[in-house]
Amino acid sequence: MPDGAEPIGQPPQTVAPLTSPPARRGRLAPARPNAIVNLFHRFAFTVLLVALAMALVGPALARPKSPKSPREAAAGFVQPPLPSPLPSPLPPSPEALAILDDVIADGRLDAARALIAPMWASGAPDVLLRGAELALAGSSLPEAAEGFTGLMDGPLSARARQGLGITRLRQGNEAEARILLEQAAAADPGLARAWNALGVLADKARDWPAADVAYGKAVAAAPQDAGIIANRGWSQLLRGHHEAAERDLAAALKLQPGLETARTNLALARAMQGRYQDAFLLSDKTSLAADLNTVGYAAMMRGDLAVAEAYFNRALALNPQFDRAAWANLQYLAELKAQKLREPSAGAPRLP
Repeated sequence: MPDGAEPIGQPPQTVAPLTSPPARRGRLAPARPNAIVNLFHRFAFTVLLVALAMALVGPALARPKSPKSPREAAAGFVQPPLPSPLPSPLPPSPEALAILDDVIADGRLDAARALIAPMWASGAPDVLLRGAELALAGSSLPEAAEGFTGLMDGPLSARARQGLGITRLRQGNEAEARILLEQAAAADPGLARAWNALGVLADKARDWPAADVAYGKAVAAAPQDAGIIANRGWSQLLRGHHEAAERDLAAALKLQPGLETARTNLALARAMQGRYQDAFLLSDKTSLAADLNTVGYAAMMRGDLAVAEAYFNRALALNPQFDRAAWANLQYLAELKAQKLREPSAGAPRLP
């Protein structure tokens, strides 16, 4: 019988062999032939009725099949219906894109990759732009450049030029970066990152008026961006405007307390004003050795050579590994001290 088939009727019951009573062992009980014949006749009659019922009812219950076309009949099978086309993926919502932007800006790149993965099938330009931004944030500069270049002629042209300009700046191509960033800022004056990058280029060229304009527009477009404010503080530090630098760097840390570059530069700005103790206000065990080197450098630049030497030596003593920066500064300090000894004092009369 095949697996799963149901038996027709029930098999006849078997009659257990009769044993002789204990008192008459060795003598068989008489058989009952009439009962066995009657039972067999009933079983045969039941099987006949079931077969007749199946012959009458089976054709009525059979479902008619649709006729096959000649081509189907020749092939020996019926073509299954074609599946309905899948709907095209919808582009992500503005809210989803905004969340993705925040995650990329925060540097949570693994989370950003997980967020963008289900969006990618849509092929929407907004998603492709975020893919290029994600590559830029991960320092995959060739991939970022390719992504931004593919969006240069579309509705996202300004943002694509901003991204490509920043990519070129990181690649060291400052001439092309400037052109792209100026085009982006002209097309959309609210692109804070484009203005910030133009400020960086102005700092490199020591073009302080251009730097002031660029950072001013960048801060106006993104007043809560700690990185932009910290960059403006660094620009002031480069010019020797230490008090202005301190204000910007302290403001940046208030917005983003974990911004390490701003913390280091704030220590430098305070030390350059001769406020050596204030420079260590934000130091901890992990940063003290580096801060000692930073403050020592400021003291050296101010001409406080003895103070600088003390800070460099403390940095070397605290750092469990060899501090190359502090050692190099000590060597430079020794050269400055030797040069100062060789130079005549300002008040001494010069020989004719």
